[in-house]
Amino acid sequence: MNRYTLVYDSGCGPCARFRSCVEFLDVGRRICYLGLDDADRTGRLDRVPPARRHRSFHLVSAEGRTWSGAEALPPLAELLPAGKLLSSALAGCPPVTFLANFAYSALSRLHDSASCGYRPELPSA
Repeated sequence: MNRYTLVYDSGCGPCARFRSCVEFLDVGRRICYLGLDDADRTGRLDRVPPARRHRSFHLVSAEGRTWSGAEALPPLAELLPAGKLLSSALAGCPPVTFLANFAYSALSRLHDSASCGYRPELPSA
């Protein structure tokens, strides 16, 4: 079975609650979960620019395809029970897409204002 990886900020309360909700809904256990620090160390986010890693959650396929933030919502929804319909609406219905992007943007601001644990390593001088 091809498993996907949900990469999230494990030191951020809203991010950890999002992960818990997804895990609860993932009755087929198609998704595994990885904190940002571990994803950085293992190279799972090498395709994501370092400045963007902290700003959103990421969904990574077994083949390495990576979706970030609101763009990851349709493929994430598709992995959940009855998610094909929701995924289609998220990807192809402009009002639903707008509402999902708006909601994600609002939740992202919670992440940015929270005391999150992820701190990207700065290159040494």
